[in-house]
Amino acid sequence: MIRVYLTALLLTSLLTGQVNTEAMRRADSSLGWHSDLSADAGLIAGNSNLVDLKGGLRFDYLAPSGHVFLVSQYQRGLQDTALFINKGFVHLRGVRYLRHGRALEGFVQQEFNEFINLRSRSLVGGGLRLEFARPADSTAGALGLNLGIGLMWEREALTGEAQETVTLLRSTNYVVLRWAVDDRLALSSTAYFQVDTGSLSDYRIIWDGGLSITVYRRLALNLKVNMRYDSEPPGDIKPYDIELTNGLSYSF
Repeated sequence: MIRVYLTALLLTSLLTGQVNTEAMRRADSSLGWHSDLSADAGLIAGNSNLVDLKGGLRFDYLAPSGHVFLVSQYQRGLQDTALFINKGFVHLRGVRYLRHGRALEGFVQQEFNEFINLRSRSLVGGGLRLEFARPADSTAGALGLNLGIGLMWEREALTGEAQETVTLLRSTNYVVLRWAVDDRLALSSTAYFQVDTGSLSDYRIIWDGGLSITVYRRLALNLKVNMRYDSEPPGDIKPYDIELTNGLSYSF
């Protein structure tokens, strides 16, 4: 399936938390190899010119016993001639299905974000995923609810005033809710709670919410909210970030 996106950027603030990999899980459950290439573009012109470009590539392999996927993404934003977004990541995850709605997961991730002074973040982790309800594709009234608990080793290399490298072990936990209200309206919510196992006062809360409304056949309006709070942000970075976006998608 190919999707064309037209994105209007309402407000952008640079998110620094772990990438929301729940949004990357493939809804299509057909077995075998899959690949996807995506491109988003946002443009504001007039007294101020703003361009926001995002590209991504992913590969999936689905088997009866599990799922492996590799996702990469890069985003670059310009206001007039000034660069205000320059970030990217690569994420590899393997999922092994167990009985009774349980699964074991393992992942590695590498990312950077120039404008939060993040030269490099490396993650290696894994955990247990619990499935309490499974949506049947996009069937009206379908509800999906998942809980994840695990640990991840994290290494951050910072630039700017901090210019330090931090290595620690974090507990990473999440709750995911997906609800197809009817055949036109779908809601999603993903909440992460990540805490340093050596210092419980050092934690992150990340929330991603989404609303999709089908306006005509395969044309949909998409609204997204991303919020993050870091109790101990590095350097002079603010403890919270908010990103609001809306756009249109067409599937064919």
